[in-house]
Order: sequence, then C-alpha cells, then structure tokens
Amino acid sequence: MSSALTLILFAALLVALLLFTRRARQRAATQQAQMQDRITFGSQVMTTSGLYGTVVGLNGDETVQLSIAPGVEVKWARAALRDVQSPPNHPREPFGHEEEKTDDPPDELPPK
Repeated sequence: MSSALTLILFAALLVALLLFTRRARQRAATQQAQMQDRITFGSQVMTTSGLYGTVVGLNGDETVQLSIAPGVEVKWARAALRDVQSPPNHPREPFGHEEEKTDDPPDELPPK
C-alpha cells in the first residue's frame, strides 16, 4: 500500500510540474506577442544580443530596419528583439553627450 501511495503522489507531482511549465510557456508567448505588437516606427529597441537601436523601417512580420548610429541602418529579425520602448516625444542628445554632473555647489546661492 505504501508503494502505491508513493507512486500516486509521484505521478501527481509530475502532472503538476508539467502543468506549471506549460502555463509558464504560454505566459511567455503572450508577453512576446504583446511586445511584438508594440514595435512601431521610432521605437527604441534592444536586441537579444544587447544592441540598441531605433526602428526606422518595418518590413512585414519578419524583419525590422534599425538605425544604430547616424547613417548606419541594419536589418534584424523581429524575433531577435528583446525589449521595446515607446518612441520618445522629444529628441535626445546622442549617446555619450550628456552633461556631466558634479557634486560641486552652484556658483550662485539662492537668496535667504
């Protein structure tokens, strides 16, 4: 009797494990589809290999054209996109041209 109960518990555990992994795969597929739906012209994206770019062309459901530097455009598979951000509402400074922040006090102090 003990071995039969152990076998039943093991089988129940195996079924539960299979159900949880199936549900996780379905959730991941849903999230991937939602991310793919957010890809629009001007979106900032990151590829699965870590390359950042801006979408400058949508070529059907298979590929996108990314601008990775001024005058440099590359074609990527849509499936290779890992993260999508909305297009910015204002132009950004080129990468590496941000103002340096210092801990120095301002030259002028506010009036008391």
